Amino acid sequence: MQNDHQSRIEDIKKPPFDSINKIGRTPLGKLQIRGPVSADQLASYLLTDGLCCFRQPCRQHHALIELANQPDGLVFTASLANKIISYVSFQKPDYPWWQSRCFPKLIELGSIETDPAWRKMGLGKNLLDNIFKNKDFDYFDNFVVMAAHFVQSWDLKNTGLTPWAYRQFMINFFAKYDFTTWETVDPEIREHPSNILLARVGKNISEPEITSFTSCCLGT
Repeated sequence: MQNDHQSRIEDIKKPPFDSINKIGRTPLGKLQIRGPVSADQLASYLLTDGLCCFRQPCRQHHALIELANQPDGLVFTASLANKIISYVSFQKPDYPWWQSRCFPKLIELGSIETDPAWRKMGLGKNLLDNIFKNKDFDYFDNFVVMAAHFVQSWDLKNTGLTPWAYRQFMINFFAKYDFTTWETVDPEIREHPSNILLARVGKNISEPEITSFTSCCLGT
């Protein structure tokens, strides 16, 4: 199974580094949206202290560098000078349920995080707009992009939302990028009723590949 999984990873052809590279302006300076970012470039950046949702910033920084070095790892960033204040990452699904069911055209939106001090400035939206609504960047039209969301990683404290309200917020937010909800028997997602599986079916995905994804979701 490990060799089979490795062969599926090798089917991924990454887009060139900095396929997206744009500059915007904020009250605090020039904002750079770029990606996928190389491991070396990531190593030259710092993560702001607010990027601690998944682990401490220094550890998350190291994890993103490692991910960018992987054959299937993609990291997109929004930065001011050399400080990353928001990022989105992708890789082949690494949950046990999905590793044994993965197929070449399936990729996971692994994490999206913005420093809380910047959350009302639309950085996550800016990144996803450039990734999924960019006429000059259609890489993900060739994939089913899945996104598993778990209640334990949601910022319920700072947002004041209940788990069900946050769940609906996530559904509404990702719907703008053509993600829809999918039923699944994945045991990790089913651990909590608020957990959710979203997926975006790229316009170049065939019916057999959609059937493969449905089978993955239902364990058939």
